[in-house]
Amino acid sequence: MTINDNSINQSLDKALSLLEYFDAENPTRGLSEISRLSSIPKATVYRLLNTFEKNGYLIKVDTGGKQGQYKLGMKFLEMGTVVSESIELKEIAFPYMKKLRDEINEDVQLVVRDKDHAIYVEKLISKHPVRLYTKIGRTASLNAGACPRAILSFLKDDEIQAIIENTEFVKYTENTIMDKEKLWESIKESRKDGYTISYSEMEMQTIGIGAPIFDYRKNVIGALSTAGPDQRFTADKFPDIIKKVKDTAIKISRELGYKG
Repeated sequence: MTINDNSINQSLDKALSLLEYFDAENPTRGLSEISRLSSIPKATVYRLLNTFEKNGYLIKVDTGGKQGQYKLGMKFLEMGTVVSESIELKEIAFPYMKKLRDEINEDVQLVVRDKDHAIYVEKLISKHPVRLYTKIGRTASLNAGACPRAILSFLKDDEIQAIIENTEFVKYTENTIMDKEKLWESIKESRKDGYTISYSEMEMQTIGIGAPIFDYRKNVIGALSTAGPDQRFTADKFPDIIKKVKDTAIKISRELGYKG
């Protein structure tokens, strides 16, 4: 789909264009300099730069005796780390995901954490005519679904508690776990079993089975899951699917340097 000028926010577009003046050759820029380069009035540039500074996207510094200089803030490093880790994880996980998909003939999904949400960064679909609709780039609340909750369940207790206390969780269906005590019970059970399971938590009449992915620091950085219509996830298939999902997640973790 082509994006036209009528479908964008002009003020935000103007603000973001200012960030393009920061690069390797010019890591710092001054207010007057940016105003001149952009042909935007100094007063407008001043407000935009202060907004970026307030939100951590820019830092005000004194460089070479010049005051009121700006450089890119740590927020970009945080975001860049998420992107970098996602790309590396996708490249490593893809062949394992493909093997798992081919073995069980069900959709296989990969998510990473973005603060208090999970982002679906890869998906391989089954050959069944009836499949789940999960778009790459979709965000999901960490309380719902096997894949997002596989991330939440294997974080540190204090981090989980902070997320539970400070996050407005999304209720996708009547089965989405919203109660804090029930969520903790699910987390403890998942830790004991090494996997998560979802019964119609994000879409009705579906089942998902997920497992965490760890990095070399033993931190959970993502999760792998398979999901599909509940009529295909019969009791006789469960043990084999669970084992394959857990084994695949561990293999990906090992390639990322995980020693646990």
